[in-house]
Amino acid sequence: MCGNDCHVLCGRAPERAAIGALLDGARASRSGALVLRGEPGIGKTALLDDAAGQAEGMHVLRARGVESESELPFASLHQLLRPALGHLDGIPEHQAAAVRGALALEQAVSEERRFLVSAGCLSLLSEMAEQRPVLCLVDDAHWLDAASAQALVFVARRLEAEGIVMVFAAREGEIRGFVGPDLPSLVVEGLDAEAATTLL
Repeated sequence: MCGNDCHVLCGRAPERAAIGALLDGARASRSGALVLRGEPGIGKTALLDDAAGQAEGMHVLRARGVESESELPFASLHQLLRPALGHLDGIPEHQAAAVRGALALEQAVSEERRFLVSAGCLSLLSEMAEQRPVLCLVDDAHWLDAASAQALVFVARRLEAEGIVMVFAAREGEIRGFVGPDLPSLVVEGLDAEAATTLL
């Protein structure tokens, strides 16, 4: 049965619980990642919005993969990290320089420095989490440019005790998919009859 705060999230108690557990973990200095997978229009974006609403007292960073920008290296990373740039001075300078280059704030990053960009992203989010937990929400992850996807999956695989949560939402069945084979996934399915009736 839906609570008063559920609205379009009727029938989404398992998904909300999984995300809520990650947020509670981040508040206790534990990190985690989750990939929400499902058909278009199934409710993945609503779950991301709900996660943001549950993230009281946390830094919330958001990005959305965009088909027209999917060939632009680090386009989605620029969306996600732009609000975090004030923390760059707190990470190793060689990593900070690589992140600035990836975000077109300094000379462009060469292919051999891509590892430094990924490591710099992890350091930057960890630096933010020193103040308060960090929630990263990435919608339409199947449209992330390859460089951003590689950096974000790198970070998600290495989360430990920083207080960082990363939640990705990706369509299933797309020609261009989001590859994060080592990351926990949750398939978002259609509402059951009872939840659909309540919603209507």
